[in-house]
Amino acid sequence: MVKQLNLFSQPSLNVGKKLKEQMASSARESKFSREELLERMNDLAGRYGVRLVKGNGNGLTMATLAKWLNPEAMEHMPGINSLVILCAALGDLEPMREMLAPLGGMLIDEDEVKLLLWAKEYHRAKEARNRMRKLELEL
Repeated sequence: MVKQLNLFSQPSLNVGKKLKEQMASSARESKFSREELLERMNDLAGRYGVRLVKGNGNGLTMATLAKWLNPEAMEHMPGINSLVILCAALGDLEPMREMLAPLGGMLIDEDEVKLLLWAKEYHRAKEARNRMRKLELEL
């Protein structure tokens, strides 16, 4: 569920620059060189049938990847499928977090999912115990 945006304290919904800054940061901080990242992206795209670039190109080139990772080159933005491939190749979801943040959304990992499910069950059990106590007092 997406939370209601406040008209007066709303973060910018123009996420392009922050997204590209995070993409560049994630690529820079990864254990992969640009060449390795490019190869991983093209491999993943081929395996999953994702077209990374428009036109007749057979794959992503180093020049296009460099433009995608350049926050100043706003006219060169990867498509959503390409962004997913980039995140998968890097093993990093931070660029996706940048897209969700202005909407109040968050990404959580498997451990956080388990903790959230545990917390929900804990509160359900606590509410059930309270209802049982009230019924017991009525007996």
